[in-house]
Amino acid sequence: MHGMSKREADAYDKILEAAAALAELIESAAIEIDEYDLEELTIFLARNAAGVRKILRPLKRTWP
Repeated sequence: MHGMSKREADAYDKILEAAAALAELIESAAIEIDEYDLEELTIFLARNAAGVRKILRPLKRTWP
């Protein structure tokens, strides 16, 4: 990550940490997805966390 400020690097690290946690959640559900697609999906979701939260906010019930 050449030319990245400390603030930008820290923000990117947080995205990667969130993506790793999302990957663990998806893997724990035994959803079949190849490693590359899982990485791309989880990074996308982490980068778009505000939009994901907005979409999921109306869900009040968690299903078993």
